[in-house]
Amino acid sequence: MNHNPWLENLFRPLVIGVMCGCIALSLVGLVHLFFPSWNGTYLIAGCVLAALEANYSYRLIHARALRGADVLKFRAIELAMFFFLLKIGGYAGDRWADVLADIQTWPRNLSAILDPETTVAFILALLSWWASTQTIRDLERIGEPPERHRHYVPPMESLTSRFFWGGAMLLIVAGLTRIGIAALLDLRRPSVPGLVLNVLVYFLLGLVMLGQVQFMRLRIQWQAQKIKIASGLASRWVRYSLAFIGLAALLAFLLPTGYTVGFLDVVGSVLELIGLILWFIATLFMLPLTWLLWLVSRLFGDPTPLPQRDFTPPEFPQQEPSTVAPTNWFEMLRSLLFWAATLGMIFYVVRSYLRDHPELLKPLAGLRPIRALRYFLIALWRRLVGLAEAVSERVPRRLSLRRARRGQPEEPFRFFRLSALSPRERILYYYLSILHRAGQRGFPRQRAQTPHEYDATLSPNLPEAQQEMSLLTRSFVEARYSRHAFDRERARRVRAGWQRVKAALRALKRTR
Repeated sequence: MNHNPWLENLFRPLVIGVMCGCIALSLVGLVHLFFPSWNGTYLIAGCVLAALEANYSYRLIHARALRGADVLKFRAIELAMFFFLLKIGGYAGDRWADVLADIQTWPRNLSAILDPETTVAFILALLSWWASTQTIRDLERIGEPPERHRHYVPPMESLTSRFFWGGAMLLIVAGLTRIGIAALLDLRRPSVPGLVLNVLVYFLLGLVMLGQVQFMRLRIQWQAQKIKIASGLASRWVRYSLAFIGLAALLAFLLPTGYTVGFLDVVGSVLELIGLILWFIATLFMLPLTWLLWLVSRLFGDPTPLPQRDFTPPEFPQQEPSTVAPTNWFEMLRSLLFWAATLGMIFYVVRSYLRDHPELLKPLAGLRPIRALRYFLIALWRRLVGLAEAVSERVPRRLSLRRARRGQPEEPFRFFRLSALSPRERILYYYLSILHRAGQRGFPRQRAQTPHEYDATLSPNLPEAQQEMSLLTRSFVEARYSRHAFDRERARRVRAGWQRVKAALRALKRTR
């Protein structure tokens, strides 16, 4: 297994430390709801430093091959240092005289050392240390053969589970902090201003690390299977991962950060908009009919005046006022985007889970309503597919007949810019367009036929363009499978043959 010092000694410890700091930041914000004057900066720094130290202590123990009592002594000193540094951090911002007075009480009252604030801070730093140690151990196990016992958990599964459990706790604590415990108990829903930056940073860094671990695992498998790896694959993996994470961050900025409009309110507004559009279309159709009736009445001598149309849009029933009413259409559009993304993610998760667990689909498929709905959707899909195929066949056929009657040449891909292609690409296009046209005339190429075998099948039906078809076939094979360059003169000669073959196919269609 290849080791990257920069990755193992700097990137991973920093990512793990910052992720632990993001969780600690939300916890500190939650405590501030009850103790606004408390300064919890030292707790955030302690969690980050504990996660960083766990990485280096783990490597030091393995480098020196410490065992048994030596490991216990090392860990005891390590945890004592954590507690001592956190105790010192708790005095940050206090006056020096108060700090000395409190230290002098330690020999007489040992409970003054284990005060609740320091104890809670030590527990949180210990959790950060433990999570970092377990993460480093899982990273070291990437690529190792699995152990054969029932409690074995693959390292990738363990890393993913720890990442999402930490994210779930972070979301809960950040949510309680943003809306406030008092507001939650009073059942109010105040708006949440802005993005929760530490939550966004946590998930972005976690996705970066999981993507890098996934690439490392795949590379180990490829090396074990002696598969040659492209030289630029690692850089492309990083670029695509960053692009995906950037897209996720952009989506986080676009989605509503406050309470969105309710789903039923969004659906009702969309239906109201559809109703207004249908009313407008119906009004446009009724206006010429009204004028026509007025003209007919004038012709028969009836002096009926032109009826006045009321163009006021219909009034839709007002919905019950929701807790959060949309202020403008931009808010409604953002809410629509939010619900569309949410429903899409739910559908994808449920579909992926059911695909991985097909045994759950059997009892569901046996239910009569679901079975009837499934048959209905299948029949509807087949009907729509058949209708689309019929339209795709009839419309080009009608257009071809119309062009043939007008004497216009039939050009497939009318909006295709042929001049932008290279000579090789033009030759490929000439041949593929002939395949398309010949298939429409009833001479499709079979999947097992080579270009020369297809030439032997099609050329006898084009007696006036047999040589041109053979030239087109040879040029296609040469352009498709050779490496040498093609000049524009060669492409012009092939184009002349292509035009002759097209004319022969049109004549063949008229005779048939």
